[in-house]
Amino acid sequence: MKGIVPIVLALVASIAVAACGGEEQAPVGPSKPVTITFWHSMIAANGEAIEQLADTFNRSQDEVVVRPLYQGTFEDNLNKLLASLGSAKLPALVQLPSWATQLMADSGAVTPVQHFIDREGYDLSDFDPKAVEYYRIEGTLYSMPLEVVNSVLYYNKAAFREVGLDPERPPSTLEEVRDYSERLLREDAAGNVTRSGIALEVQPGVLELMLAMCGDLFVNNGNGRDARATEAIFNGPHGQAFFRWWHDMVTSGLGINVGRNPSGADHFLAVAAGRAAMTIGNAEALRSILNVLEKGEVKGVELGVAPVPRLADCPGGTMPVGESLWIVSERPEEEQEAAWKFITFLVAPKQQALWYADTGYIPVRTSAFEMEAAREVEAQYPYFRVAVEQFLASPSTRATQGSLIGPYPQVREAIAHAYEQTAAGKDPVEALDEAARRATEEIQRYAERIGQ
Repeated sequence: MKGIVPIVLALVASIAVAACGGEEQAPVGPSKPVTITFWHSMIAANGEAIEQLADTFNRSQDEVVVRPLYQGTFEDNLNKLLASLGSAKLPALVQLPSWATQLMADSGAVTPVQHFIDREGYDLSDFDPKAVEYYRIEGTLYSMPLEVVNSVLYYNKAAFREVGLDPERPPSTLEEVRDYSERLLREDAAGNVTRSGIALEVQPGVLELMLAMCGDLFVNNGNGRDARATEAIFNGPHGQAFFRWWHDMVTSGLGINVGRNPSGADHFLAVAAGRAAMTIGNAEALRSILNVLEKGEVKGVELGVAPVPRLADCPGGTMPVGESLWIVSERPEEEQEAAWKFITFLVAPKQQALWYADTGYIPVRTSAFEMEAAREVEAQYPYFRVAVEQFLASPSTRATQGSLIGPYPQVREAIAHAYEQTAAGKDPVEALDEAARRATEEIQRYAERIGQ
């Protein structure tokens, strides 16, 4: 194990180490077939879809058996993986969020997929270049993107009609979201808000997205891609404008703050319960939402989906964030080879189309959209194309490529704390400036620990 692993283990102490999920592991010694464990964080329809893909793979051949194990949230999954380094409890394959890329590359605990790509001349020409480039550091592709995640605006067309808003003309800017919310706001006789315009999360990733839509960097040195980031710069004019907007929406009652939302469902539940008419959420939730609505479990909601609103003076764009697949180098070679075999199955066009249709995730293979499953779901639910068109139209710049930050969990925590402070009444610009200072300190401390 490389010398950096103890450093990464030390970093775990600053994050809450989770211990959820199954403990059964793949065997250490060789066997026929080779059985591997795959840690993931998929729930609801997405969890069913990943289990189905693993089952299809297992039945399609007799060389590898994949045993998927749910490990809780992505934070839980990452924390448990880092805490397990050097032990026999590691999986051969793990699904992690894009923001963990630099940390995992630094860990020394993974075998870059570039090794397998170079060895067999694996063809990446059908992959969306933006999706692939996110996970490439200094010419090495460390993990294989499984999908792209894009945020969209979910809204209730019935609520729009109720107040005279055109349900086919959703807001395209944050300023319009505020205007619409003023129309959608409902209060009881005592002046208590019974319906806000929009449900808002304490979500650090939305800040980075808003900056990317403005062409602004999150951290210096080309978002950590030209050289390692040394400073957080998300507190510039557009970051401040977004934080002021978020603060004003929440404190005025035009927006309802659902907090950190660890379940990933609270903002959707606010819309389902009539407590809000809009929310910003990931398109990966689309299939799960449709399943609930089609069962008739939610009344009074007619689903609308639109591109994510931006600040008015920003051109737009989005980032190729999502989740990727990492091969753990501490597992035996035959398990790593088995993990690669499963990866190539998951990112094949047919499986990518099924993953898209069963979840809402954007495929990383361009030919996946020509597959039957993709065509059928788009014909039945045109909403699936909203996130796709938004992603395909986005320019590829350092801002939209997304940031590479080693201590991203700590940076996310600094921003989340700033949201909470401004919701409690602190000046949003002061809160954001403080978050940037804390984030910069974490970035510099991390660089010292790894000798950069």
